[in-house]
Amino acid sequence: MYICLREAIGCKNLCMPLKKSDRKNELPAGGADLAVSRQALRSERTRTALLAAAETIFARDGFEASRIEDIAAEANRSRGAFYANFANKTEVFLALRSRASRRRARELRERIDPVAGEQARYDAVIRYILEQICDSQTLLLQTEFKLFALRHPDLLAELSEKHLETSCSVNQEELHEFFTERGNEQMRRDTLAIEAILEGFAVNALFGPSVLSPTYLERTVPQLLAKIFHPSPRFTE
Repeated sequence: MYICLREAIGCKNLCMPLKKSDRKNELPAGGADLAVSRQALRSERTRTALLAAAETIFARDGFEASRIEDIAAEANRSRGAFYANFANKTEVFLALRSRASRRRARELRERIDPVAGEQARYDAVIRYILEQICDSQTLLLQTEFKLFALRHPDLLAELSEKHLETSCSVNQEELHEFFTERGNEQMRRDTLAIEAILEGFAVNALFGPSVLSPTYLERTVPQLLAKIFHPSPRFTE
């Protein structure tokens, strides 16, 4: 096919075969964007697979004993793929922690949004927190992560700050109506206090299930949480 570009230049044969070097650099319209989109999708799938694998390995072996090689193998990925997405196990755990916090926040919001009345909404929150004690895998991993940080003083401040940043952010977004008129430091204290109740009871209910029965937990835990959600003025700072 011949196309006349300009009369002064004359006609140019546009059907001449391309040189190999020209073909290599030629991309169809939108091809570059499509390639980038496919690469992003592959990267997201790899990251999702690694997170799922890490959750399995952490639950099986514990945080500190788990190995990056095992996480990569569980996800059917290479070590290189792991390091392309995460710097280390700690980063994976924090990503899992953030994802779990967001999931629980959505679940909690679904519980309290349909409920009318302040007391009824508060009761729904307490009921949800009680149920989390039964989610022993998540709470045990969280406890183990904190113990790992304590055994590595050089990492403690950084890990504590990242953990609190995630936890407080979720509490402020989803439970703000129950934490009114509290500064940032009080919010951080309350967040750790709630975690102390959850983690402590989760560990000890597994350790002595016949002693810390569900009935005992249902009677005792709400009383402790009430001290956090409705503190006496003399106990606040």
